[in-house]
Amino acid sequence: MAAAQNVSDGAESVEATSSSAATTSNGTDSVKAAPSKKSLEERSKIPNSFYVTVVGYLAIAYFGNVFRMETLYSWMDSMLLSTDKVYGSLVYSQELAQSLVKGESRPLSEYVQVSFITLSVLSLLYIFVWAPFRAGFWTGSRSRRHVFHRYMGLAYMAQYFLAWFEFSTNYEESGKDSFLPMFIALNGIIQGWSAFFSFKVLPELTDAGYYSNKAVLSRSFVHENVFYSFMCLMGAVYYNDNCRAALKAAGWPARIFELVYMFGPYVVIRPMFPTTRFSNAGTTRNGRTADAETFYKYATIAVKIFYLYGKYFLGFYMNFLLFLDLVEPGPTRKFMDGLLLLNIGTVSLAIFLHTLRFRKVLPGRFTFSVYLLQIYATFSALPLAYELFGAHLRLCGVCGAGLLANMTRRKDVQVAWTVCTMVLLCWPGIEW
Repeated sequence: MAAAQNVSDGAESVEATSSSAATTSNGTDSVKAAPSKKSLEERSKIPNSFYVTVVGYLAIAYFGNVFRMETLYSWMDSMLLSTDKVYGSLVYSQELAQSLVKGESRPLSEYVQVSFITLSVLSLLYIFVWAPFRAGFWTGSRSRRHVFHRYMGLAYMAQYFLAWFEFSTNYEESGKDSFLPMFIALNGIIQGWSAFFSFKVLPELTDAGYYSNKAVLSRSFVHENVFYSFMCLMGAVYYNDNCRAALKAAGWPARIFELVYMFGPYVVIRPMFPTTRFSNAGTTRNGRTADAETFYKYATIAVKIFYLYGKYFLGFYMNFLLFLDLVEPGPTRKFMDGLLLLNIGTVSLAIFLHTLRFRKVLPGRFTFSVYLLQIYATFSALPLAYELFGAHLRLCGVCGAGLLANMTRRKDVQVAWTVCTMVLLCWPGIEW
């Protein structure tokens, strides 16, 4: 689950790097023909998937009653309120430090909590802001290229940081109805298309190039990840209670759109995007060094396991709960909103981590480990997840069947699961 945030402007225009030797029946080696390169004119063509994402967002935003001045005001209020709370937290931390120096007595738990949060925030700021800033991502001569892409990426990270602050400190007052996740997801999909159209020289390979410590990122992977950014954007609108209510009340055109998003995104929309496979990860020639082979081999397996779990139990399952109106306000709903925010960031920051590796700002295994920690952070709330899944075992069974259908890698089986699931969940009288 990843999307395009920043792609290195030093990418090589080599597409034949994944060609490999094949042994003929008489023992001689023959080299497979390299895939034909596309011209820059061909690479500049606008794919149909671009129009799908634009029309799809405009449709769900229109039916969800997003196009209102109140939406923009809500975003501004969230940004300003979160910024004010960040300032208040800094003042509080300063006062706490002064009390420690003066020898004033305060609960130990207060110091431990503030120290842990401070170290965590400083670590993330170093990885995502200070290290790239020092490397000249937003300053110096190289920053004059792809200016829009660079500063939209910086805007993305600022919004994402403030969104987590709003979620953690002000969920009940503004976080649960916030439009910040939608604006962040919209920023992410703009970044994805910006990368796709800006970095035409990236090789178009079935090996993503992401699961390696030397390989160049595949343009197909950048394009593919726009689909996941699009799903995050749709989810950010659908998770908003007011938008979802407006969508459901908008009549049959909105209903058809909702059903496609809810049940058929991987059948109707996904085929319009290229596919990079986990089985091809690391096959690019010289993409992995020998000392990193074992690490990336098992790291890729970990990502694949999470992808299957996340697709059906953090994606379909959560959407089905909202579709069936089975979620009450409270800790469970907050957990779901936190998962959405985490997923939006996982999708969009993944490629930025790759850029930090490619530009040698941070070590490859370190940046990939940060990505693994990010996606597996969902397991930090297992008690809530257990309650959420245990309350609707039939729905879990439906999603489990979808996972098994996915593992067959047969389109007809996956289409059958999609149709059967839509019929079952739309059938009146079934208790889920």
